[in-house]
Amino acid sequence: MKSSVPQPVVIILIVIGFLIAALGGYFLLLGPQRSKAASLDSQIVDTQSSVDSARALTLQAKQGAKIRVADIFRLTKAMPDQTDMAGILLELNQVAQDSGITFTQITPATVAVALSGYEAIPITVEFEGNFYELSDLLYRLRNLVDVRHGALDSSGRLFAIDSVDFAEASPPGFPQIKAHLVIDAFVYGIGTAPTVEPAGGASTGTTGATGATGTTGATGTTGATGTSGTTTTAAGAAPAGG
Repeated sequence: MKSSVPQPVVIILIVIGFLIAALGGYFLLLGPQRSKAASLDSQIVDTQSSVDSARALTLQAKQGAKIRVADIFRLTKAMPDQTDMAGILLELNQVAQDSGITFTQITPATVAVALSGYEAIPITVEFEGNFYELSDLLYRLRNLVDVRHGALDSSGRLFAIDSVDFAEASPPGFPQIKAHLVIDAFVYGIGTAPTVEPAGGASTGTTGATGATGTTGATGTTGATGTSGTTTTAAGAAPAGG
């Protein structure tokens, strides 16, 4: 006589079978997929982070590469790639005039001094005045080129004071002083032409006691000598004998 399994037991067995099948299906099918999805999510996050970093670097590079025309103009004005001695002398004379003084002598060096990527042109100047005028001259030369709020500000050429010597003028004596300065003007690049051509060539210009510029000849304390033999003195121009 066959024993029959109670119906509730059969139902329980069927339910357990379904549960086992469901768990098996989860571990065999859904589990690996969920793990793969989690791995993909992690890769997506890493990739997005790399994209954001690359985008930030690109934006930074673009901002760093921006060079405004005004910045180039100011830099070229402060340190041009040409000597332009006439322009240098005119600018120095203008700064001196604004300071209330007149150079009695202004003599450029015959050659430029080669430095790292640029050249310095020593220019010797002398004048008589007082200490406050000397201070004003130094202040004005210093402020032709400056850096303000991290940006270059240039209203003229870059000059540097190489040396300053002054003593009591005689006559009339103190508070008048006689000052002797060596001022450096700068040229971008190496191998520019000499500031003054050798003997026999045309000079870049020299200034006598009155601040006048001659055509040729060297500058002395009494003035500049031109091609016609005319000597410029503090009082004016007088023929040298012809």
